[in-house]
Amino acid sequence: MAVAGYNSINRWKEGAGIPQSSGGGNFGNRRPEGGNPAAEKAAEKTERPVEKAQSYLTPTSPKFQSVITKVVPLMIDEKTGKPSTQTVFRRAPLESRADVEKALDTARQRTPRLPLVDEAKARELVPEGFPEGALPQWVRLLATFPNSGKGRIASIHSSEGRGDLKPLLKAQVSWIIARQDRAWYAAGQAQRRLHELGWSDDQIVKLDGDWSEFTPAERAQFRLARQLAASPIMLTDAETTDAVKLVGPRDVVQLISYTTNRASFNRITESAGLRVEK
Repeated sequence: MAVAGYNSINRWKEGAGIPQSSGGGNFGNRRPEGGNPAAEKAAEKTERPVEKAQSYLTPTSPKFQSVITKVVPLMIDEKTGKPSTQTVFRRAPLESRADVEKALDTARQRTPRLPLVDEAKARELVPEGFPEGALPQWVRLLATFPNSGKGRIASIHSSEGRGDLKPLLKAQVSWIIARQDRAWYAAGQAQRRLHELGWSDDQIVKLDGDWSEFTPAERAQFRLARQLAASPIMLTDAETTDAVKLVGPRDVVQLISYTTNRASFNRITESAGLRVEK
């Protein structure tokens, strides 16, 4: 849950381009060694402390300024033959339709790696208005933590119903991100939601393609979600600007928020090896 949470935070702040605090946050405001807490507290009552500029940027030592990394993937500029500053993200090509169906079928038969909370106990943590019937496995997993898990359950549930994004777009984005992450539990859920919205398997498989049959606005939103979910630094200003022009800033901000939520969901559910509900 912690790792998934940090993945979500990274994608939210980078996706929205949140600037670094000029004061360096809590690290920049740390008390100097040997400081007097009592005296500082008394001073705070009489005068408002002035935030000091703090930066974590430091000059690179001359020894390493021209050294080529041996651990970070590089893109070589075809014109200069030298490493470029272009970001790199490499994952294997998406599987064929037959392989996807096989993977989903396997996920419907697997046993979760982690224990799940008894359904009756887990039901005590779900928010008001949660659907009746058998609880999905992700709820029973998060119910392991009655405090933080309760908030996470409510957040995931509300993300599907709140906001201005259409249910179909959310389901489409969920599928695209889950496929990229090979998060089969999440992919199974997205597939079921798309079926409920009237989509056939022939339509769903097109979300794994080049999106040529979709509108420019849909393609821009799909691209934003895919890039941001892949890595916080993969989404470019140009891709975000393109989406804003086509659908507006409100929808883009909500899409960034929804994408970060799904990136977190994928990591929690697939790490636990949850079984796809039939």
